[in-house]
Amino acid sequence: MTLLAIPVPADWDLDLADDYDDDLPPAGATAPEQDVVAPDPEDLAAVGRGERTALLDAYVRGELGRVLHVAPGSIDVAGRTMNSLGVGSINGLELQARMEAALGIVIDLQRLLRANSAAELIDCLAGQLGPEDSPHKSAARRGTGTPAAAA
Repeated sequence: MTLLAIPVPADWDLDLADDYDDDLPPAGATAPEQDVVAPDPEDLAAVGRGERTALLDAYVRGELGRVLHVAPGSIDVAGRTMNSLGVGSINGLELQARMEAALGIVIDLQRLLRANSAAELIDCLAGQLGPEDSPHKSAARRGTGTPAAAA
């Protein structure tokens, strides 16, 4: 196989690496982990449904962004299933563990993975973390011992 050689003028600067490498991370570097701060469950229970949903929307977007390595603001929470967002079994487990630890609730992994949208997850979390009369509350939240399940 023969390569085609094309002559170029001597004054052309063909050292393109110097012009573009400054913006690239070093080889093998990973993106810095995004800091995600969960809202306090007691604070969530004390606010109205709209504010609770907004706080959880920001939190869930942050967790999804961190797990999927994308900007939280770019996540389509209403129009795409969790699977189509890129949430699979491995990062679903990570997402589940992080949210359970931060919010103090139990989240059903299968329901999380099969959610029709992140908005569905957010709505369910808003119900679980709200006042005691929410239909999303499980027997555990009412004191009978069964764990809560979200998503």
